[in-house]
Amino acid sequence: MTPSGKIPFREKIGYSLGDTASNIFWQTFSFFLLYFYTDVFGIAAAAAGTMFLITRIWDTLIDPVMGVIADRTESRWGKFRPYLLWTALPFGIIGVLTFITPDLGHSGKLIYAYVTYSMMMTVYTAINIPYSALMAVMSPDSQERTKLASFRFVAAFAGGLVVQYTANDMVKYFGRGNETLGWQWTMTVYAAVAVVLFLICFATTRERVLPPKAQKSNLREDMVNLCKNGPWVILFGAGICLMTYVSIRNGTILYYFKYLVNDSEIHLFGNVWQVSHGKLASMFMVLGSIANIAGVLFAPVVARYVGKVRGYILMMVSASVLTAIYWILAPGDVIWMFVLQILISLVMGPMSPILWSMYTDATDYSEWKYGRRATGLVMSASTMAQKFGWTIGGGIAGWLLAAYGFQANTTQSADAISGITLMMSIFPAIGGILGAFLMFFYRLDNKTMKKIEEDLEQRRRDLDP
Repeated sequence: MTPSGKIPFREKIGYSLGDTASNIFWQTFSFFLLYFYTDVFGIAAAAAGTMFLITRIWDTLIDPVMGVIADRTESRWGKFRPYLLWTALPFGIIGVLTFITPDLGHSGKLIYAYVTYSMMMTVYTAINIPYSALMAVMSPDSQERTKLASFRFVAAFAGGLVVQYTANDMVKYFGRGNETLGWQWTMTVYAAVAVVLFLICFATTRERVLPPKAQKSNLREDMVNLCKNGPWVILFGAGICLMTYVSIRNGTILYYFKYLVNDSEIHLFGNVWQVSHGKLASMFMVLGSIANIAGVLFAPVVARYVGKVRGYILMMVSASVLTAIYWILAPGDVIWMFVLQILISLVMGPMSPILWSMYTDATDYSEWKYGRRATGLVMSASTMAQKFGWTIGGGIAGWLLAAYGFQANTTQSADAISGITLMMSIFPAIGGILGAFLMFFYRLDNKTMKKIEEDLEQRRRDLDP
């Protein structure tokens, strides 16, 4: 890294591949797991929703534990990098086990789902918390971390793009009509790719920002400082709202196209194409990811010239309004569905890198305000917010399907169709608006962060002249 805090291009690429690996699984869970459990494994929708709530609460609660462990890790590779090496292989193996479908009764299937999904979320935490914390210690420069976050999320959305484009086709190819077998082999391929990418991330990154030399381990003080960290508290709430929005909407897409849109004729430029609901859903997700990637590229520009806070509010409100429009679309309005998806994804693109960059800013703020740096704890608690929103959204999605009378693989009632439409539109939009409202109270703007960076740099020079 240069004296100005710039991170080499090669290192940015290497770091970003870690989120490609994570997102291969995250996107599979986000878009396909509820469908897999209800329509492939044969678990009732309400039971799947409850399972998501219980297992994800466990996953959410262990995030700070992992952050504390990582903060106190001492190795020749640093505090956070070694976990990319140590947990990559278990991550891949357990990911495959999650999509194994043993021939059990309903209770046996549910127990198997609870056990394997809990294991998956535990190992996901063990690798993803240190990975997220690593971003905060690769450079002391806030704007440079925003650029790094942009690289990260371009790669993350690229991983999602691969899943969305290939998953259905790979399941068909490997399964030859047997969806259970298709998912097992598809996840085996994904797992192998993820393991390799995590190892590359480990090999190409470096940790440079260290805690103050005089700092001694004090978990109680770290926890007190975290709870008093006002910017982090606001980001915690905003992260929950954002992931509730994403979880409900993404988890609904397959149901929306399978049961509401169905196989459709697309009229465009004088031509007519007959497209299956599965292909439509894949195209819908793929175009969304491409638009996300295009949007991510503008994150540094938005952060520098509009401001992280103002930009986040504008983008979240815009995405929520556009999402709500799905409520008035008819099943035949396929073109408009795709147009809105592209617009929403473009607007949402810069939000994730900006939000994660703000999490790293909250880490600097904590050191500046209280004289202690607990990067792993702050970043793990931030990830906890993301997962808690995912938990709420996943549970709500399963319960809403059940509440509106959803039955897998049958023609749906008018109530069920109405419920699926609401889950694609109004319900996620509510979460988005709440998240935007919370950000009105966030105070770490660009000017404030510049002052914090200068003060911290001076302190480090004083301690290590």
